[in-house]
Amino acid sequence: MADKWPTAKELRAMPEPDMRTQLEQLRREIWQARQKTAEGAQTHTHRFSAFRRQIARIHTVLNQQRRQTAVKT
Repeated sequence: MADKWPTAKELRAMPEPDMRTQLEQLRREIWQARQKTAEGAQTHTHRFSAFRRQIARIHTVLNQQRRQTAVKT
């Protein structure tokens, strides 16, 4: 994944399937990073917090969108 992730504002402009795809990709990347750390090959452990932060950002935007559509109906 690129070092520059989309901001919450950019995520709000994304369609939901794209956000879900990005969420799955981030989960795969954090899993791979954990495996590399367990093997002793990973040296960029600071990326864990960045992965988790971006995952939380995506979840926040998805929940905001879900609540907006629930209020409209």
